[in-house]
Amino acid sequence: MHRSEDLTGEGRPDWLARGIGILPARIALGATMAVALFAALSFAPPASRAASSSVPQEPPMILPAKAGASSAGSDGSSSDWIVGGVPGRVTSRIVTASGATAIDRQLGSYRVSRDKARQLARRLRKADRLAYAEPDVPIERSGYPLDLFSDEQWWLNRIVSPGDVTPPTVTARSPMIALIEESLDPLHPDLTSANLSGAKSLGPEADWHGTAVAGIIGSPGEMLGIRGVWPGARMRLFASGLTCSTASKAVIKAVNAGAAVINMSYTFPADKCFTHFKATQYAIRRNIVAVAAAGNTGDSGNAAVRPATDPHVISVGAVDKDTVVSSFSTRNSAVDLTAPGEKVLAPYESDASVGGSTGVDRTWREVSGTSFSAPMVSAAAAWLRQVRPNLGNLQINRLLTNSASDLGDPGRDPEYGAGLLSIEKSLSEPTPVQDPYEPNDDIRWINGSLLGVKSPYLWRAGSGKRRMITATLSRAKDPADVYRLLIPARRQIIANVTQLEGDIVLTAFKPKTRSIYKPGKNVIVRSNRAYPKTEGILVRNLKKRPQMIWLAITPSTSQTGNDSTYRLKVARR
Repeated sequence: MHRSEDLTGEGRPDWLARGIGILPARIALGATMAVALFAALSFAPPASRAASSSVPQEPPMILPAKAGASSAGSDGSSSDWIVGGVPGRVTSRIVTASGATAIDRQLGSYRVSRDKARQLARRLRKADRLAYAEPDVPIERSGYPLDLFSDEQWWLNRIVSPGDVTPPTVTARSPMIALIEESLDPLHPDLTSANLSGAKSLGPEADWHGTAVAGIIGSPGEMLGIRGVWPGARMRLFASGLTCSTASKAVIKAVNAGAAVINMSYTFPADKCFTHFKATQYAIRRNIVAVAAAGNTGDSGNAAVRPATDPHVISVGAVDKDTVVSSFSTRNSAVDLTAPGEKVLAPYESDASVGGSTGVDRTWREVSGTSFSAPMVSAAAAWLRQVRPNLGNLQINRLLTNSASDLGDPGRDPEYGAGLLSIEKSLSEPTPVQDPYEPNDDIRWINGSLLGVKSPYLWRAGSGKRRMITATLSRAKDPADVYRLLIPARRQIIANVTQLEGDIVLTAFKPKTRSIYKPGKNVIVRSNRAYPKTEGILVRNLKKRPQMIWLAITPSTSQTGNDSTYRLKVARR
């Protein structure tokens, strides 16, 4: 591991299949109602409810169902609350007895601990003096926090405008970023107040790499060093060890622990460690964004490396201060994005000797390598998962590439991929098409032989008369989509594929097919019509029992671009 045809037999055929063309195919709450609905509904002073709708109204005031908790809730809400009463002696007397702290007695505003908020509100309501209640939320600052070395963080300015963009507030429910690293030092000044768990130091030689990666992702603005891409981001270390097996195990542990994003700033030769390949695809199946360093072989033969070349894994190359691809950055068709990766100021540590004793020198240093580009994308992916929670992992992948600032040759290229990471653009980029059932790049990924669990049928008897999905392909990172269909006895199905973007091929395979890339004589029927014509096939089961087939969508040899989008409709005829 380096850190950086028809189915026919004798007589009557069991199957009939043929290629075919396009087929036809508010509630106002009075003071007396406040308690009964307290925990669930909003309420405000009667005066505001009676106001004209053209007058600015107060925001809803909600007391969560878990208001009895004495500390911050699992939803990340405040442990302190503000309760407002009608100003006067009655309110003052009730509040004083509760132990609340006055914000301003003249206005009737008081601060109280979360566990006492409900009781105080009920007492005020009983005396007809309750006005509102709300959490004492923290101030949300505009822009990034400042830090000691903010002026030296040129790399942050390349991917986001720190003065204009405000990172989202991190809560206990924010997406977790898994750091697959040998170790890191949680005592480094840039990480002592970070939102970091699982950290285990093995000493400077083993720690420096992971310490830099963690700092780049989520170092908070504590005026002790740098600011991470997402300051305060939730991070957890999963010790990678130094071998294929230990790194693969770490990835699987991260998946099972609920990681939303996995950062892999290390490499293996592209033809080695298939076990790790399975681990990344397991992560993809579990809706996790997997990010990897593209590699540092640009100056030494440009050999492809894993996991960056694995399907559906975001491969990140490096650029310098002038936004030119770094000479060491690996170049190939698998590169998806680039981010700063040359002379990046990051937390660092090394051995230090003082008076004959060995110690640790915790400092900052400019580091270079795609290992330090990848965590920038990982932080951005987790950010997007928080602010756009309804999107799947592969939609986040495409969101990042679709919003990248194009560099080099127009469009996707081996040096820059889709271009330079742009957090601002990604926040407003239109929602990409979903890509369901992934990974389904070949039969073995969906038949249970590699991931242990079979993918569900795309269509089978009893699931309705028809099924329609929209999905995508990518020559570099998603070369095929394979689906399972179960055709009822003595029935036939029609499959139509509308080519929305790019030229694709539709093929049906016999159930005994092991791989769509080596089908032998197992092809049932294939449709390959020029874009934008609709692909269509009909397959008939003449047997007395249901029969399964594999349906594959692949790019046509006439496809010129990298990406394809299609709409597949399967219907019983």
